[in-house]
Amino acid sequence: MKSEVQRYLVLLERRLATLRLLAADLDESRSAYVTLDLRAMHQHTSHQENLCMEIRTLDSELQDLKGKLTGLAASGELPSTLGGLEAQFDPASARQLHLLLGGLKAIQADVRRLSRVHSELLRRSRRSVNVLLNFLAHYSGTYSLPMARARVTQFVPTGK
Repeated sequence: MKSEVQRYLVLLERRLATLRLLAADLDESRSAYVTLDLRAMHQHTSHQENLCMEIRTLDSELQDLKGKLTGLAASGELPSTLGGLEAQFDPASARQLHLLLGGLKAIQADVRRLSRVHSELLRRSRRSVNVLLNFLAHYSGTYSLPMARARVTQFVPTGK
């Protein structure tokens, strides 16, 4: 019983740490999209994809363990409420659980906000790239290269 609860707490801590890494990477990737640095964009995208896969894996493990803990609570081996569970822990562990759940709530809100910002940045970047592509497609052969000037003429003001 205690080992399942401990494992659940460890998984929550790992999820919190991974979400923090994702939030940091979303924040750092902004400059790559603003400067259209393709290499950095690909690196950030790959890193974010790996972090999201890790979060999905953790969520799956948490869901499985949650089902097991729900079964234990239904059989009466474990309290069915969070308050009852906290009461079984020593004060330090109960405080850790409370801080962990608060931290998860805060970082999830932050990742949600950063994801919206990132989505808007991608939309605007796509629009900028489309404008540049349209420009190149329509004006690529219209203008010839400028000729080099043999001498520079100076502007001489007249006294009128």
